[in-house]
Amino acid sequence: MKNLLKFTCCLFLLAACKGNKEDLIDQILPAIPETELGAFNLVFPDNNLICTEGEDQINDELAIEFLWSKSTSASSYKLDITNQNTGKVISTTSNTESKSVTLPKDTQFSWSVTAVLEDQEEKSTAWSFYSEGIAEDNFAPFPAEISITDNTDGTVKIDWPSTDLDNDIVSYDFYWGKTAAPEILLSQTNLVSISAQSIEYGTTYYIRVVTVDSRGNSSTSNTEFNF
Repeated sequence: MKNLLKFTCCLFLLAACKGNKEDLIDQILPAIPETELGAFNLVFPDNNLICTEGEDQINDELAIEFLWSKSTSASSYKLDITNQNTGKVISTTSNTESKSVTLPKDTQFSWSVTAVLEDQEEKSTAWSFYSEGIAEDNFAPFPAEISITDNTDGTVKIDWPSTDLDNDIVSYDFYWGKTAAPEILLSQTNLVSISAQSIEYGTTYYIRVVTVDSRGNSSTSNTEFNF
């Protein structure tokens, strides 16, 4: 009986010592913070301008060097370029802050970069540009840049300014809804913002803006958000 009691006490002491040892190790070696991706910015081609810096290629194409700043801790980057005329998206990757891509001339594009670290991603805003080779002054508007600000009172402020190299934007069609095919809320409006649009928190909303110029050229922007 005495031996059993001594054995039980020893087990308790060993468990207590192990627990104290682990606690001591935790105090000496604090938890290592999770590595996070840093914010970064697009650099070139410039937003809402004609890209005149590129290397001529055969078949009326241009090799353009895309540049962006470094995102802290990023292991790679994904570059997405959208042809605004056809909707076709070119996706490519890079381990540095640059990538040369061959594109057709006389075309409007939008582009964005996503920094990647294992399962983490940090996406930039989208920029737009025209590739060199415009034959006449008849530019379609650049896609509207949609931004949403929470007013913290059950409403949001929505802005959708756009730029046109011809400076002849005449109207916007603003679509709003809870599905990926939102309904038109403002038709042929000159407004570029709504100061207080009611929302339900925890609900995903979809926005589409169609920008139209005096020659009937148009561009379309889409976004979604959830507060």
